[in-house]
Amino acid sequence: MTKRLVCLVFGILLIVGESSLFSLFSVEISKPDLSVPFVIYAVYFLSPFEGLVVAVVFSLAQEIFSVSPAGSILFSKVSLFLCCMFLKSRLYIESRYIFSLVCAAAVLLQAFVFLALSATAKGETKDIVNVLVQVIPNAILTGFISLFLYSLFEQLQFRYADRF
Repeated sequence: MTKRLVCLVFGILLIVGESSLFSLFSVEISKPDLSVPFVIYAVYFLSPFEGLVVAVVFSLAQEIFSVSPAGSILFSKVSLFLCCMFLKSRLYIESRYIFSLVCAAAVLLQAFVFLALSATAKGETKDIVNVLVQVIPNAILTGFISLFLYSLFEQLQFRYADRF
């Protein structure tokens, strides 16, 4: 239990660092989404409840530091959680490389959910090209960072059966 709490606090610190430090840089094209590996690992290797808690807590932490519309990050993270729950029995993650690929695909999925939400809520379509150009490098960088986070998770050996 303490390992999970330490990992949750570490993840929140990464999210805060990502949101505050990357906003100082003018390079928006290399801004990874560090919460995605935490959500996917929690859904696939821990319980669904812990996956939902991670998705909600991390999305609220990101929304505090972002300028996105209220609730949009929460909606996209919960959508990611629901997609992972649907794919959990259909997609088997057996290595850190598949985990990295799933994390990169999840960033793309979140971007499309965010664009669809923005288009339906506000009717805005003027920045769609910018988001689509920036999401591919972000997905690649998130996939690369998830390799190291998966190794960290495996070092801590979180498993669903550890609770008993």
